[in-house]
Parts: sequence; C-alpha cells; structure tokens
Amino acid sequence: MGASYQKADSELRASVQGLPELGLKLDDLGIDDTDTSWALEYRWRFAEKWMFVGMAYTFEQSGGLRTKRDFNFGGVEFEAGASVDTSIEVDTYILDVLYSVYKTDRTEIMLGGGLHVLDLATEIKARAFVGDQERRGGAGVDDILAPLPNLRMQGFYAINDKWGLGVNLGWLSANYDDYEGSFVYVHARANYAFGERLSASLGYQYTDFELERERSRNESSEYNVQFNGPTAALTYRF
Repeated sequence: MGASYQKADSELRASVQGLPELGLKLDDLGIDDTDTSWALEYRWRFAEKWMFVGMAYTFEQSGGLRTKRDFNFGGVEFEAGASVDTSIEVDTYILDVLYSVYKTDRTEIMLGGGLHVLDLATEIKARAFVGDQERRGGAGVDDILAPLPNLRMQGFYAINDKWGLGVNLGWLSANYDDYEGSFVYVHARANYAFGERLSASLGYQYTDFELERERSRNESSEYNVQFNGPTAALTYRF
C-alpha cells in the first residue's frame, strides 16, 4: 500500500446533439491539476510461473470559478460570467494475469493481460445570485464505467539482496461495443528490502488514456487524460 502524487493534464467533454462539441480543461473549471492519493496493490503467485495482480488508485479534485466563456456539459448550457462548482473523480482498477517467460537468479520477465477498469465521474453545477440570495442553477453530470482489455509486461532485476529495480508496462488500443480507447501505462520503481517480508519502494508513474463513449446517436462523452508523478509504497510478503 502507498501513495502517489499525480499531476493531471486533462480534457473532457459530454455532448448532446444540437449543442457544440466543446472540450474543457481543468484550468477552465478552476480545478487544481495535482492530487496526492492512496494506492493499493496485491500480487499472488498462484503457481511457479503464474501471477495474479490487482491494483487500485484514484484521482479526485474539485474547484470553482466564474466562467470566462459560454460552454455546455451533459446537455446543460453555462453562460460566460456564471459561477460554477466542479468535481471530478477518476478511479482506476487493474486486474491482470501474468506468465513468467524468462527467469534467472536475478531477473524475471512476465507477460500477460487483463482488464484496466476506468470509473470516471464529473459534475458541473452553476450558482446564481439574486440580490444576496444564492440560487442553484443547472447541473451537468457525466459518468463512465469502462472495462478496457490491456496487455501487460512486468520486469524485475535484483541488484543484490537488498536492492532491486522493477518496471510495469501496460498498453491497449481497442474499439468495442460503444467505446473507443487507447491506453499507455509505465511504472518504474526502485525497491529496498528491510528483511524477508517487508520492503519499500520509490518510483515514477505515467498514465495516458483516451476514452470516447457513444451512448447514442445524440449523446457522447470523451476524456483525454495524462497522469504522471512520483510514487511511494510499503510491501509486506506473506
């Protein structure tokens, strides 16, 4: 278990027919593009050459401002000068099965695949004032739960009994059902073992995904997101 400090470069839209398809960046909505969040990871070597990997981490931020231009989101129109509050959450879950294709006393390379599940939720709410009284305006909401298949590679090199280097790579480019998506994931880490069971790691993680969903002829959503930043974790083996 551990934490990651993530910087996000994102553009999102939720469009309906009859309104312009406009992409919004986090800066347009008054949202901080950095977040420190938790991360969980579980690895189970259920056979000599086989491993199950489960991971979860999140990005969650909110903010507000007075808009400088007209835009729309989720079928709701927002006029320039309106005060808006926005919240965005991106939860990521990874489930993989890996097979060891190369192994020595110091090195192991595993290949496999599984699911990269993205759970995205965005809400933009308008606020209006009549005199001293605040009134709620419209709210544009968009939710996507996307289970995307991916290919995965994991490598590890033991420098000595205490220190090791590891890297995880993930990739997909697939269109299915009402989704179009591409995904790249890189996580490099340096590990230090305190003993047989407890170790710590410092690393750097980069994620880049593009996801578009056509819910119908009249409604679609699109997220282009890049996350990057350092990670830190403690691992206990049992």
